[in-house]
Amino acid sequence: MTPKQKQRDPFFMLFPWGKVTGLLFLLVFGAMIVYRLSETGGIDAHRACLAAMIAAGVCGGVGLYAIGKTWGRGVYWVLGGVMIASAIRLLIGGAGVAIITFFTEIHRSWFVLFLGIYYMAFVAADSWFALWVLRNSEWKTPDETKHGNLWDIVG
Repeated sequence: MTPKQKQRDPFFMLFPWGKVTGLLFLLVFGAMIVYRLSETGGIDAHRACLAAMIAAGVCGGVGLYAIGKTWGRGVYWVLGGVMIASAIRLLIGGAGVAIITFFTEIHRSWFVLFLGIYYMAFVAADSWFALWVLRNSEWKTPDETKHGNLWDIVG
């Protein structure tokens, strides 16, 4: 294992634009594959997939905004932004499910299935981003005698 290189001073200004662009391309490409496969299920599945794609896109966009607002403040702020984005995505997704299933003619089962697929894609992207932040940040331990076990936490 190679030692970590010394981080530059403005660490959080060094956003991984190439990796994020590649990940967004994979998300959109995967969404298009799922959308094409939904045509084999008939018109009900096709409409439900389109509605789920729009709902998941809105949820993901608002979640990305929450992460963007915390960018550049510190590791804990960014990780808090990732958690807030997950909560926002869950709330907007739940509201979208309630509104779309009760007030439209979209098939409920297909809609929930496709929204779950798209939601899991966004969860994977958020998890990757949070792990990237943790992997590329330096952690300072205040006390080396603490091992992180239950007795150190309670005691």
